[in-house]
Amino acid sequence: MPCYCVFSNVDIVKGDMSLLELVQALGSYLASEEAGRRSKGAHVLSDVLTELPESAIPAQATTRLVQFFCARLSDATCVPHVLASISALQQLSSFTDQCSVDVLRALFKEVHVQSFQHSTRSTAYKLLDQIIQSHPQVAKMMGDDTVLGFAQMLDGEKDPRSLMIAFQIIPKLAKLVDIKNNADDIFDVVFCYFPITFKNREGDPSSISPELLKSSLRAAITCSAHFGEMAIKPLVEKTTATSQSVKIDAYETLTAATQTYSPEVFASEMEVLIEQIREDVVMAADEKVVNAALDTLEAVYSVVSPAAPLASSAAGQTPEIDETTTSLDYVLKDAIFQLTAEDVKNSDQVGKLLLAAARSSAYNCNVVSDAVLPIVVERLGSTEVLTLRRELMDVLNYVLSASCDIRRKAECLEADKDNLLNIYRLDASVPLDKEYSFLHITRLKGITLLILMPQFLDKNETSLALQTISRAAIERNEDENVNKEATHLLVQLSQTNPEQVQTTVLPMFFTALCEDMVAVHKIASLLNALGAIGVAASEVLLPILGGLASVITTGSLAFSHYVPTITTIRKMIETAAATTNGDTVCPELMTKVVAPLLSWISESPDTGHQNQHSIVVEIAKATAAVFSKLDTETQGQYLKPVFDRYSAIALDPDNTRDPLCQLLPLYSALVCACTPQTKLPVEDLSRYLSGLASAALKTTSTVHRDVSFEIIAATINKSNAGTRGELAKSVLECADSVESGVAHILLRHWLARALVNCNDKTGYECVRWLLDQITQGSLYSTEAAEGFNIILGNHDWSVTPATHGVFKLLSKQRFYATVVPEITSNFNSASDDTIKANLLVVLTHSVQHMPKSVLMSGIEDVVPLLLSAIRLTSGSLKAASIRTITMVVLETPDTLKSKVTSSIIPLLIGSLTYSDAANTVQVRQATLDALSLVPEKYAYSVIQGARRDVLRALVKARDDRKRLVRADAVKAYNKWLNFGDV
Repeated sequence: MPCYCVFSNVDIVKGDMSLLELVQALGSYLASEEAGRRSKGAHVLSDVLTELPESAIPAQATTRLVQFFCARLSDATCVPHVLASISALQQLSSFTDQCSVDVLRALFKEVHVQSFQHSTRSTAYKLLDQIIQSHPQVAKMMGDDTVLGFAQMLDGEKDPRSLMIAFQIIPKLAKLVDIKNNADDIFDVVFCYFPITFKNREGDPSSISPELLKSSLRAAITCSAHFGEMAIKPLVEKTTATSQSVKIDAYETLTAATQTYSPEVFASEMEVLIEQIREDVVMAADEKVVNAALDTLEAVYSVVSPAAPLASSAAGQTPEIDETTTSLDYVLKDAIFQLTAEDVKNSDQVGKLLLAAARSSAYNCNVVSDAVLPIVVERLGSTEVLTLRRELMDVLNYVLSASCDIRRKAECLEADKDNLLNIYRLDASVPLDKEYSFLHITRLKGITLLILMPQFLDKNETSLALQTISRAAIERNEDENVNKEATHLLVQLSQTNPEQVQTTVLPMFFTALCEDMVAVHKIASLLNALGAIGVAASEVLLPILGGLASVITTGSLAFSHYVPTITTIRKMIETAAATTNGDTVCPELMTKVVAPLLSWISESPDTGHQNQHSIVVEIAKATAAVFSKLDTETQGQYLKPVFDRYSAIALDPDNTRDPLCQLLPLYSALVCACTPQTKLPVEDLSRYLSGLASAALKTTSTVHRDVSFEIIAATINKSNAGTRGELAKSVLECADSVESGVAHILLRHWLARALVNCNDKTGYECVRWLLDQITQGSLYSTEAAEGFNIILGNHDWSVTPATHGVFKLLSKQRFYATVVPEITSNFNSASDDTIKANLLVVLTHSVQHMPKSVLMSGIEDVVPLLLSAIRLTSGSLKAASIRTITMVVLETPDTLKSKVTSSIIPLLIGSLTYSDAANTVQVRQATLDALSLVPEKYAYSVIQGARRDVLRALVKARDDRKRLVRADAVKAYNKWLNFGDV
């Protein structure tokens, strides 16, 4: 039969056979008394229709085929293939509305959907869904028949995949058809699935998400107002379930129902629902339950409110408050009882309930504020108990927050403005150390709400309030949480009130930065706050950066604080440059921030301060971040004066004492950040690069040498493929004419960085030259090994993606496939321990920069070398090797199964000894991460022999000198202690 199917397809497309002739040819099968033969005939016809293009099926044949298949739906044996055939026909433009009517009537009358397998049921649901979408007028015309037919199809369905399709059909039906007469039939077959839970099958491509199924059921239950009276009571009952997931599902469904169900439906269950919400908010341990309950409270009150937000009021006015009856009493009565009690209990929960109710509408905000505000104000005026004041102010903050959220001030707030100002004390002279810190934080939050409230504070009051919050962020407090909270509030206000923050807050911070004898920890706090504010609000970013640059360039800041301040500037600039509008903001950053810093450092290049180089490097990093975002023309304008100033210094190896020599990183940052299209202002690029190489090889200044190599690498990397190799060769020829030294080694590292990343063969020639230096035990073999970090490692501005470096696809994969086998072979054949150690250094530098997918291929050959690296290296290299082993344990634990107890665990135990200089903090932390992972990835029977030794080592590690190591050791110890006890 399959061969016949293929043959028929070809014949029909060629025109040698018509579709109707095929049906006639299959007549003996389709009309057979044997069910199996009829099924085969239907199967062939289904396959043909599924594969045929629309042009091969005449329009007049569509109707006759539909009539034929509708008649066949009464034959249960043929139903699976007939439904597939109709689905194929339904996609044709010749499939008419009458065809849709015939199909639906036959489907509802002849097919008992639930008696078939899932695949057939799924096809039936999909067919109905397709007809509803492509012929909605048919579903609408058939009306009740469509609704009842679908209800009959769905009744008894259990497969989640079919249910997903069915649930998605219901909202479409409800939109097309008036389901009022049959709402109970649809509701009964749908709501029986609520709440729905199932576990999807791992690895099954056809499986669906449990959350997606839940949301589809929720949409089905809440799609029509006709379901409201039947759904509301059982939904409210479900909120009392002991299962948290069921509670959340019920609350989220109730929230969704407020969009369609009538207010009267909710009013009947309001008291029971509010009582349950109150209980869950007060008692629930899961924050998700609390949030879902509060969302439901807000949504329900938004529909049962006597006056919807602004609906019954004139523009700019708030509806009158009905003092006789209000559904808010269910919340207000309990809240008032709590607030008038001698001890206010659950103030946070009471506040959350009031907030949810108040922000549901402008009317409700007025009612809640009018009921609660007088009570809180009166009690705050009569008590000096700090804890009680904090609890009352917490509730007051929630009430004020509602007015901020709906962007509409409650009527009663204006009348109580003086009382509120007295409560929150907008007085910048209040000593911070005299207040209970929790109360002070609550007060600061309240002041922020007063600022955010529309048209509540005047300009002077807002300024005074901002000064109070700024003082809390700036001045030293016994509780650092006060400073942190004040900073967080300023970040929030910078987004809503940027102009006032700029005029009031920023000057206070700049003044504090420039105070005499300001402590280092305070400087860090101030800079962190300014950085957070600047990153959060683009409107104040430039004023902050400009202000920080100004305090440096004018000499207002103590020199000891230059490095952290410039570092903050650099981090803010990098963040701004990385945003989507970085190209827009960077030209202004270059003009107003970077250029003044460059001028300042250029005018005083040699301060003699020990942090001079760090200052230059930080400015260079900031310069590269901004300069890389400028267009080619603008970059060219900046480059000309820079070359005039620095190129002579860079090309002269004897100018090491020139103060400008220390500023060469600025020169490097600018040149390396150029786009490939930016032309350097030199007549002969090859001669220029050779001159840099010659100067770098002869100079005694490491700064001069490194800068030259950075420029050479970046320039060659961005050159076109035709000239890249020639430039590299001219540089190497220049190097060969100078006496060999460490600089020769580093030059080849940098050339390899430039060329390996763009898959140039000259780069691999440099790599092999370096490996030869190592395997031959040359004088500089150690430097050759250590420098491999340059080839693939990160750099601040030379050959990086951010500075337009050229990185070809699969460059790291090629490096791994080419170099690592050579390292392995050389290691296995070497007899000298020094050579082996250097090769392990090369290996560690190579693998730590490899993508995980690359590293895991052929990892079996690398693992023995990594274990040797753990044994023979120290510091960051040893930590990198341990982290690589950890990754192997995580991804493919079976690879190390035979070595885990015999080799790996003993090496890890030895790496925990803090008295060994090789075991730095970084090494010990990496070791503890690895040890914590081992019990998760291996069975107890595999590692039980090492358990006692590991626990002994971890007991000692719990007494490590470093707190972070001790914390990690405790976690690892607990894992090993409990391992195998179950």
